[in-house]
Amino acid sequence: MPFGPLSLKLCTSNNQNVRFNEAVVSKGIVLSVLASSLFGVMYYFTSLLWPLSGAEIFGWRMLLTLPCMTLFMCFSGDWRLIPAIFSRLRQQPRFAAVLVASSALVGVQLWLFLWAPLNGHSLDVSLGYFLLPLTMVLTGRLAYGERLSYLQKIAVFFACLGVINELYQVGGFSWATLLVCIGYPTYFVLRKRLASDNLGGL
Repeated sequence: MPFGPLSLKLCTSNNQNVRFNEAVVSKGIVLSVLASSLFGVMYYFTSLLWPLSGAEIFGWRMLLTLPCMTLFMCFSGDWRLIPAIFSRLRQQPRFAAVLVASSALVGVQLWLFLWAPLNGHSLDVSLGYFLLPLTMVLTGRLAYGERLSYLQKIAVFFACLGVINELYQVGGFSWATLLVCIGYPTYFVLRKRLASDNLGGL
């Protein structure tokens, strides 16, 4: 049966959507690899900053992050989110307390990331990040009712095997491990519920 103009238009639209989705996935993979690499470099770099303590490095990071993030938000156009946050604070006073709680959660994670390499807890924190994808999968299932595809279930199965092996070698959990693998999902869910999961909400 010959294709009409509408059928051709639908086929073209579907092909464009497929190419767009493939481009987004490819970009996401590249950015994920770059972020993970930078994460490892920053973690190692922290150990080279001795004799500074973890608290001192954390303080300098916060001081330098504020102007850098402000400039980035100005150039990216995300600064417009800031007035919206302040408007919500005026209209919903309780929003301030929850915003402080979410800031405290991410602040503790940033402090731990810088404190651990200098205080003999690198492996504990690394195990927490190793467990984080699994706790995020569990959070998505419990908090949002998300379901895994067949391939995702296979990936989770192999990830569980890797975690079990790591736990066997390490010998168990530490407070630093639990703080990472439980603290981050709590932080993400809280910000999602607050509808402040953007740069302005930081």
